[in-house]
Amino acid sequence: MRNKLTGTNIGVFFGTWAPMHIGHISAVHQAKRLCDGVILAVSGYDGDRGDQIGLSLEKRFRYTRETFKEDELIAVDKIDETAIPRYPQGWLPWLEMLETVISKNCEANEMTITIFVGEKEYVEKLNELRPAWKVVLIDRLLLPISATLIRENPLKYWQKIARPFRRHFSKNILIAGSASGGKTTLVKDLARSYGSPFSLEYARHYQQKYNVLDEELNAKDYVYLLANQYRQTSNEIEGTANNGLVFADTNSTVTKAYMDWYLTADEQEAQSKEKTLIQKEELEALNRQYEATIQQEKWDIIFIVPPVTKYVDDHFRDMTMAEENIRWTFHEHLLRLFEEAGLGDKVVILETEMTSADPQGFYSRYQLAQDKIAEILDITVW
Repeated sequence: MRNKLTGTNIGVFFGTWAPMHIGHISAVHQAKRLCDGVILAVSGYDGDRGDQIGLSLEKRFRYTRETFKEDELIAVDKIDETAIPRYPQGWLPWLEMLETVISKNCEANEMTITIFVGEKEYVEKLNELRPAWKVVLIDRLLLPISATLIRENPLKYWQKIARPFRRHFSKNILIAGSASGGKTTLVKDLARSYGSPFSLEYARHYQQKYNVLDEELNAKDYVYLLANQYRQTSNEIEGTANNGLVFADTNSTVTKAYMDWYLTADEQEAQSKEKTLIQKEELEALNRQYEATIQQEKWDIIFIVPPVTKYVDDHFRDMTMAEENIRWTFHEHLLRLFEEAGLGDKVVILETEMTSADPQGFYSRYQLAQDKIAEILDITVW
């Protein structure tokens, strides 16, 4: 919802905010207390320092508005600088855009404008170009951290980042594979070790709730599985428990692999493999939903558990999948899907030696996963 300020003493605070941090928020609160309300102008252009790390102007605008969504004294807008000269040129067209933002976000026609800035060089220029405005240099003690330091090491300064911006910097680890490979236990064990939140396989919850077996899931079921697996993991990434690292058991690609295995529009194949026959239109719609979902997912590591463990009957699994050749066929198909999704470079197969002390390799995979997290993300449990 867009806030429109009603007062006549209006504060203005602008910045790139890539990302916004607690120092910025403190400065905003200072400005708000000195005025009837504050306009936050998120500024930037294509290729700016935020855009270079995937924080586009649009994302920064949305995250900033989300940060202050419950504050009626703050209005958030954006200034796209792409078409004007870069700083320090371009002051005049930039100020014209800022004046448009002010007018759009205030109800009063005549206002007293106080502009809050974090850099000394801005004060003289603004006094020269807009002498009717009051310019306030923000107390640097309110800005104890810089966005540059955060961009260089976001996990070190995690608690300094404004919460909506944290999801951009979150390191997300997926653990995938065929059924009965120990994925769920591995996710839980790793999450406990790092003190991190985790998302479990939604399909297992869904099937237990509705008492539906693997081979009985139909197109409508998969619609729910795709949507809710994504939403469930997103909730953990966006949640307050996220300390910079999130683990997930299963994603849309794994769901897609099961769709491919159980759903087919070929009647003869359906009968020969006892699969569910669905209409071509339903399958196309599901595939479109998958394509849209995988584009929204962000994974830093994708651990694949190979099908080398004992296949356990949990009374929902399709026991025909216990056959070794079928498990490996499914495993290879899953790897192809990750490649097709452009995620092959994120895949790490947890291949380990079996020993008499660890006959199914559960502990060695746990250790290997920690080693790879340290190697790839420079994150350790110590």
